Amino acid sequence: MWSILKSVYFGDRRVSSKIERIPTGIELLDKYLQGGIPKHSWVFIAGEPGTGKSILCLHIANTALSKNICPVVYVTTEQNFQSLVKQAEQFNMHFNGFKDEGALHIVDIFELRSHAYEKKSRAKYPDPLDVSNLVDYLWSLVREEQIREPLIIIDSLSAFWVDKPAMARRITYNMKVRLAKMQPTVIATLQYAVTTGGNFGFGAEHIADGIIQLNFDDIEKTKQIKR
Repeated sequence: MWSILKSVYFGDRRVSSKIERIPTGIELLDKYLQGGIPKHSWVFIAGEPGTGKSILCLHIANTALSKNICPVVYVTTEQNFQSLVKQAEQFNMHFNGFKDEGALHIVDIFELRSHAYEKKSRAKYPDPLDVSNLVDYLWSLVREEQIREPLIIIDSLSAFWVDKPAMARRITYNMKVRLAKMQPTVIATLQYAVTTGGNFGFGAEHIADGIIQLNFDDIEKTKQIKR
């Protein structure tokens, strides 16, 4: 496992240099990661609310799309995708064009969930916040659009166990097993409350191949607040 905290651990450098990677688009972070996120790995971006987890996901998605590295499937669970698009535009990232070209595929849980509740038969339109239903939907999307080895971004993974935190590890493990044959690279955000301190939360981190942890600077030391 590798992680980004105040230091970086990569294990055997002779091996890691041969791994195909997806750059994050952030020069210093890519330097620490020896080029970016390893392909076909599961990487969790963890941190308190407001630390920039979604913005980092947008940077990675934009880099993969603009450099034509791989197709991107973006699953958003905490805000609709158009809200994310507006955030991205503040950083000169424009996603609507990639969507029109068919390189970017959106799974907007807000849209799917409202659609499910509008229908009389919930059997036909199952709850997308059930992770089994999400996996079924992803497989249908991949087959229909003939997507190969996608970068799947899930922002946030925590939404799938909000009412059953003790099940976080099982839920994440089942998702990883069921998506394995898709050969995806998965980047998912994990949100934990301020009260948990430096702990990641509910056990999902044990499923990850790597963790990037985002923290706030100590305002008392920096004497400033900046994004």
